[in-house]
Amino acid sequence: MRTTALVQASVERGWRRYFDDPTPLMKQAPTAVAVAVAAVLVASLPGFIVTYLDAVIVGVSLVAVMTVMAAVLSARGVYDGWVVLLIPVIDLLGIGALRAGTGGATSMLGSLVLLPVIWIAAAPGFRQVFIVAGFTSIALLMPYLVDPPHDPVEWLRGIIGPLVFATVGAIVNEMSRLQRLRTSQAEALVAERTAALVANQAMLEKLSASEQQYRALSETFTSVWNSITGQAVIVTDSEGTISAWNPGAVRLLGMSEHEALDEVRVERFFPSSVLRQFAPAGTERAADQMHPGLRALFDEADAGLTVDTRVDVSTAGGSPVPARVTVTSHQDSHGSQHGYLLVITDETRAVEVARMKDQFVGMISHELRTPLSAIIGFLDLLQNDPAQPLTTDQQEFVDIIERNAQRLLNLVGDLLFTAQVDSGRFPLERRDTDVVDLVRVAVASSGPHAHREGIEITAEVPDAPVWISVDSGRIGQAVDNLLSNAIKFTGDGGRVTASVREIDGHVELSVRDTGVGIPEDEQGMLFTRFFRASTATRNAVPGVGLGLTITRAIVLAHGGSMEVTSREGVGTEFRMLLPTTPRTEVVQVVDYRE
Repeated sequence: MRTTALVQASVERGWRRYFDDPTPLMKQAPTAVAVAVAAVLVASLPGFIVTYLDAVIVGVSLVAVMTVMAAVLSARGVYDGWVVLLIPVIDLLGIGALRAGTGGATSMLGSLVLLPVIWIAAAPGFRQVFIVAGFTSIALLMPYLVDPPHDPVEWLRGIIGPLVFATVGAIVNEMSRLQRLRTSQAEALVAERTAALVANQAMLEKLSASEQQYRALSETFTSVWNSITGQAVIVTDSEGTISAWNPGAVRLLGMSEHEALDEVRVERFFPSSVLRQFAPAGTERAADQMHPGLRALFDEADAGLTVDTRVDVSTAGGSPVPARVTVTSHQDSHGSQHGYLLVITDETRAVEVARMKDQFVGMISHELRTPLSAIIGFLDLLQNDPAQPLTTDQQEFVDIIERNAQRLLNLVGDLLFTAQVDSGRFPLERRDTDVVDLVRVAVASSGPHAHREGIEITAEVPDAPVWISVDSGRIGQAVDNLLSNAIKFTGDGGRVTASVREIDGHVELSVRDTGVGIPEDEQGMLFTRFFRASTATRNAVPGVGLGLTITRAIVLAHGGSMEVTSREGVGTEFRMLLPTTPRTEVVQVVDYRE
């Protein structure tokens, strides 16, 4: 049924296009057929009145010629213009001649005038009405010119007839205008709807392509999400309630995805003792609210910071697991806050490896320290034996041995110190110390070394003492390390400056130089054990990369912090910020694997 309807609609559209835009021949066809029928009637009916045969022949010939002309114009595709409009005008004259030759005003063929009148009146423009009025007057009054009537009524009929046809022409012209207007509006509406359909089709195709792309991305994301088993990836809302839980979280924390998504808060997996260290001092947890420590971590993430810390997390069964936790803000593409993303990495193996490494370093350091002490002791005996004095060459050799043995002993001491820091056995012997005097002494001790290298070394310190409670030996060691580094990395003619400043409840000890500087992309690794900047290796500066690590450990153990500012080829400044009041007496454990 549907196929039949489509075929019928197609056929109808095929026929309609001939009537929607007819050719001149189709417009001429009614007039030509009517005149042909009239000619046949005139020739075949004996009772048909023929007053002037010549007029009949002229009228039929004019219509025939116009029909041929209409066929030619149709074949050439000329559908509009004055040439086409000339055809019905000549038809009017031909019908007028035919009427004059078949009885004049009483002719039965007078009604044929209506056919070309409709053609002319249907053309665009109101001027066609005047053309109809003029040429119908000629056509209707043509018999009166051949045989003028004597009855006034006949003259009145000849005058009223053109007026009637002109009125009919005006009506046809207005109806045609309205039809053309409606047709143009319909065509515009069809074009608009067609454009809308095309746009909708294009949009549907785009939506289909986007849907396929989205499905592909969704499948890829699901595959990646399910393949992350080495890390726990957890998504929470703004209140810390878990909204996504990957297979890595199932493996690490021991809770199934179904259980985790049942209104479980992420703080369940962080012991209160761990979260307390992140909470602001004096903050208490309110009932049924997020832990202040976790809230503090989330606030840092809200501020655009990436929280990256090492803490112990707790599994669903309560077992502690050393882990690295990263917290970031979870936002959509418009920047709207939707919660937080936590990535938890199991550090059990790394901690165990680090512990074994520290044990190994400590053991080797102890084992090396004993023979080194013996070597240095016997060298001292060898140098100071009055019974067997050394020759000049022997004394030089012994000095070289002692100097290198002492360097090796210092290196072993540094290794032991870092092992103490990593194991948490880092005691501080605090007492009130004038750090101004401490810095002056350190600068004076480094003076001879600096002068040998052609470097100016100065101390910019206040005249009045600055007293703080610190381990003077450890802080002196930290300042010495920084001064030694500054001298090593500053060339002949350079300058090294040590300074002391009081800043908002803290004391800042800084060492500034005009040396080779440190590349910006390497500054984040300066405090890593055994790390050496590329400027040090390029310039063959001696060292093993432990000095800054030890210095930072000393500062952190005092509750302080370290900062560095450096530009390659300009110089470097290290700043140690120490609190004037000790924050705590608890020994701090510093992780150097960061």
